[in-house]
Amino acid sequence: MIYLTDQKEIKDIILDLEETDILWLDTEVADYKTKKPRLSLIQILAYPHNLNGDRTYLFDVLDNDDLINFLIEKIMKNEKIKKVFHNAKYDLRFLGKKETKNVFCTLEFAKTIPYYILPVKRYSLKVLTEYLTNFKHLSKDEQGSNWGVRPLRKEQLEYAKMDCVYLAQIYHQLMILNHKLSHKNTQEDLNILLSRYQEIEEKWLYLDSEKEYLESRIKESMLAQNILENKVFKLTYNQRNIIKTNIQELFNLVKYNNLNFNFEITLTKDIQSKIGDNLPLLKTELETKTYYSLKTKN
Repeated sequence: MIYLTDQKEIKDIILDLEETDILWLDTEVADYKTKKPRLSLIQILAYPHNLNGDRTYLFDVLDNDDLINFLIEKIMKNEKIKKVFHNAKYDLRFLGKKETKNVFCTLEFAKTIPYYILPVKRYSLKVLTEYLTNFKHLSKDEQGSNWGVRPLRKEQLEYAKMDCVYLAQIYHQLMILNHKLSHKNTQEDLNILLSRYQEIEEKWLYLDSEKEYLESRIKESMLAQNILENKVFKLTYNQRNIIKTNIQELFNLVKYNNLNFNFEITLTKDIQSKIGDNLPLLKTELETKTYYSLKTKN
């Protein structure tokens, strides 16, 4: 790893990195559980074939807004450089937010790959790395350590340097999976697809029906036995308040209080039936949407 604290050295490296096409990045944040988290480290890898982290740059930027803004201007806003993150939404909170360009998130991309191709139930960096690469038994103990103290411990620096290595490796593997899934709809051999569909449909219907049945019984049993959590499931609930009113009362409210309600509403079939023959008296706009769905013929 290349751990840098000198502001001029870091800026010189950032200027050199402007010439690259793709970078793998990660961050470590101090006070991340508070209302005022502080960016502590920015890790950058430009050499994806490096597997031990020796080529990972670790920029110490704690309480250094000048350095952070310099990197945002030179790297994050640079459309020519693809910036690869895992859970980019989190890192971009500290690195330019919506001003950033050409950002790729391995977390979001992995979620688009079908389960039968990428059979993982969670998409954390640890899970994807251990499934897709030869790196196994990753420790994330240092992730929650104190990144606001200086000097940083050797264990923290060793941990920080490797996340970009893992990131580059899973990015490469995800691109391979994506290539396998790529297709042109106009050139698909439907006979092959239909044969495979028929082959798995009966198995899926059988397993899916049993899965739904088991889930229903498990939920009912947990409720009856007042069990909120077990080794597989956790009972959760949502409450939603719905405010209803009589449309005539709403009309009177708008009329007598001079409220500006200048927006469109959808006339449901029930409303249309109540309006009846008076519907042509209203100025309406017909919007037609076409939805396609597959239905088996047998």
